[in-house]
Amino acid sequence: MDIANQFTNKSSEKVKRQLDLKASASEEETLSDHYVILRSLGKGNFAEVKLAYHLHTEVQVAVKVLQNGTNNDFSLNTEIDMYKTLNHPYIIKLFHIINTKEYTYIVLEHAARGDLVSYIGRVGSLQEEQAQHIFTQLVCAVHYCHDNDIAHRDIKLDNILLDDKGNIKLCDFGLATRVTPGQGTKGFCGTLEYCAPELFSGKEYDAKAVDIWSLGVVLYTMVTASFPFKAKTFSDMKEAMLDPKYHLPYTLSQNTANIIVQLFTVKPEQRPKIFDIRQHQWLKTKEEFVKITPSLEALWNNLNPSIVVAMGRMGYHPKDISACLREKKFNNIMATYLILNHTSPCDHCKYAAKFLPAHVTMSRADALTNFPTQRGLSELAT
Repeated sequence: MDIANQFTNKSSEKVKRQLDLKASASEEETLSDHYVILRSLGKGNFAEVKLAYHLHTEVQVAVKVLQNGTNNDFSLNTEIDMYKTLNHPYIIKLFHIINTKEYTYIVLEHAARGDLVSYIGRVGSLQEEQAQHIFTQLVCAVHYCHDNDIAHRDIKLDNILLDDKGNIKLCDFGLATRVTPGQGTKGFCGTLEYCAPELFSGKEYDAKAVDIWSLGVVLYTMVTASFPFKAKTFSDMKEAMLDPKYHLPYTLSQNTANIIVQLFTVKPEQRPKIFDIRQHQWLKTKEEFVKITPSLEALWNNLNPSIVVAMGRMGYHPKDISACLREKKFNNIMATYLILNHTSPCDHCKYAAKFLPAHVTMSRADALTNFPTQRGLSELAT
């Protein structure tokens, strides 16, 4: 890999310096301690996202750069809080948080094919089979969020990324909120074209039902390459949502048209729940729904021995790894573990061997000897 060759020497030097520091996180940690910035991926009103290279593992990551002390601090804290609690194959993964005086850097999984809005802009409307694949994974991600009493509130093509295998990654949880059953949510938020009718009423609303409507806009746009509701201003969209009308192309299959109609149920109390969508004829036989997602606690409590071996050769101690994961520090130690956990198992030793100093050796047996038991893990957290 060209990038790997370009930065291998720098990586080795960086690793050796970190070994001298016993692989502990510095109080003056900066982004360049662990990453090389490659290029910008995009820039918004409050943040810039950059492609970076993780020095220890040679894995590409996305770094969201946000300036501290802005009006966006609440959204930033919300997004970080949400990412810390979510673990799902179709939701973008958080690896590392770096705070400096001026900036906060959120290091995330990199989805190589970019966002869905750009993809549709290149290829046009999607064939129903491809749209079904993407939509099924999106429903899985939203079902996971709703099961954990989290509503995203900004589901849109821009916030659905595609990885190098064509799988989706739901991202940008800055407007997400925790919901309590039976209680409404206040405040207009989201992106105009995706907003449900009840958002324009100024009253409390069911945030999960708002997500369902947005799913309808996403699906409609995937199969038509156009928005169902085309008003450009808040006042015009508010008027349009008094009696929403949209056109269903005759080329759509009956199942696709039917699920779109259900998603665009105007009264939120009659709109299907995410579980109902999963049971729809168009989706219910898809294999994505049978995948079991381990909880974050299960991930911390059942560390991967091959990753512990690999990190041991990089200079990290098993007890430090366990402590960082249990305490959810999202520092450089935890980032290295999470990134390796996200890669193919056969890559673990490959990464370790690349930076293996002559005086550092650790076999699988050594790692397991030093590996904390369940009791040991509990003790480390106290």
